[in-house]
Amino acid sequence: MEAPARRGACPVTPRILDWSLRAYRRLLVLYPANLRRDFGPEMLEAFAHDLSAECAARGIKGAIRVWRITLRETIRIALPAWLEIPAVAVPAISSALAILTQSPLLIITALRKEDATPLYALSAIAIGAAITALTSFIAVYRWKRTSLITLSLG
Repeated sequence: MEAPARRGACPVTPRILDWSLRAYRRLLVLYPANLRRDFGPEMLEAFAHDLSAECAARGIKGAIRVWRITLRETIRIALPAWLEIPAVAVPAISSALAILTQSPLLIITALRKEDATPLYALSAIAIGAAITALTSFIAVYRWKRTSLITLSLG
């Protein structure tokens, strides 16, 4: 996917334009493979055109607007596609649960002023890390060994 030559199209911030094109090209990796294969070059060209036009019209505010729209689109398209893969979804959900379960323990531990405080914090972190690691291992093992597993979350 070659970037269109748009150097100088944004007279106010040509470095932001160049950086944005490189960053967006890397961001395309997050999209599903078939979407990248079929529309990757067009997506890059459309992004470059939108960025160049907005940057020329509004400067840095235009670049921020294009990036805001782009990141929202990436979250709506790329994130759900990745979460359909059990080897990604299960560890992600497990990590989120570990963080949620650790947070109260870590907050309570931080508020205590006893000598045993580091032990509580380390215990909370170790339990969360163990849950995440075990769940990730099981998900990847089952995914590779059998057909796709589902989480049946709703």
